[in-house]
Amino acid sequence: MEITKDIYKILGNGNVYVILKPEFIVIDTSDAVDSLNIKTEIEKIVPVGEVKKVLLTHLHFDHAGNVNLFPNAEVYASEVAIENYNSSPKDFFFNDISAKSDEILRNAKALPDEISGMKVLKVPGHTRGSVAFLDEERKLLFSGDTIFDKEIVGRTDLPNSIPDEMAKSVEDLKKLVDGGYKLCPGHDY
Repeated sequence: MEITKDIYKILGNGNVYVILKPEFIVIDTSDAVDSLNIKTEIEKIVPVGEVKKVLLTHLHFDHAGNVNLFPNAEVYASEVAIENYNSSPKDFFFNDISAKSDEILRNAKALPDEISGMKVLKVPGHTRGSVAFLDEERKLLFSGDTIFDKEIVGRTDLPNSIPDEMAKSVEDLKKLVDGGYKLCPGHDY
């Protein structure tokens, strides 16, 4: 479904966003159980082999489970998320992960403060390394699992959560939504 010119949302166990400009980018990849559906839906918009970057809000299985679908993409996550994944991958993938996806996540690139015209916002809470992406030009906020709407927030009872930091992260993102940014959450709850 098109959410604005050049940006599409694909529904899965986790939402996937496809951005066409300034380059072909995917934000989050959903769960591996959705791989056929996710690939089919993305291919209606752009060939998966032409995706240049995959940006991950965090590394839980329902957001990073299909990183292996993008053979020519650079995969990015927060430095904290990558470090946490490398030390304890079972905290992120409760089921099996393919060897290829595991290798990609272990070697992901650390997100800079800005990437492809979007600001990278650190929003610890749901995970230690959770981030959101702020597209100021299009007035879009890709929130991952920090907030789903103004009233629903992400879980903080998982092995890599930081409950004490969630309230501030949620408050920061709510201010942006209240200020006119359209919320593009990790799930449609």
